[in-house]
Amino acid sequence: MDGRDEAAIAHNLIGMGEDAAVKTRTVESRIVGTRGGASRWNQALNNIFSRCGKAIDFAHRESTAEGNLYGDGGKEVTDENRREGRGLDWISSPELALCLDLPAWQKYFGFHQNGAYGDMDIQADLDALQMTWSVRGKTLDVETGRHFQRDLLGRAAAALRKPGPFAEPAAEKTTLHIDPRALAR
Repeated sequence: MDGRDEAAIAHNLIGMGEDAAVKTRTVESRIVGTRGGASRWNQALNNIFSRCGKAIDFAHRESTAEGNLYGDGGKEVTDENRREGRGLDWISSPELALCLDLPAWQKYFGFHQNGAYGDMDIQADLDALQMTWSVRGKTLDVETGRHFQRDLLGRAAAALRKPGPFAEPAAEKTTLHIDPRALAR
């Protein structure tokens, strides 16, 4: 999101990206009203990140992240562009870049007080438009919010739900059809 302020990226399942799953950048030449795009006050809320070497890369400290679930069993990442490993969140500017894991975000910035690592297995068959997935172990509960009363499959969500596009993650391997044309009917 180049130059975007106050965006909310919420209840998504994001994975296997080349770079950051959520990334913001300041764009001085993108004029919004009377100023350039500052990329401030953005939020990454209640998402699932799987096989992202860099999960979130905010341009500034004024953005926040909360309630996100990071997959891949907690393996360490030493290369930000690796396709697999523990999700890391970054703040890239204006000073030196910060690359922090979940415990560091909680301690130093207060982000992700309701964030967690999860043991998940997610495979997508984009030709068949199917996804097979499971999330094991303790998963966190997040507030549903007024815009997320139904999940991607149209199921009603309670006042508290799990992160991601589905109200409840699959505890055992489950295959879902993810054809957006069928889901829209």
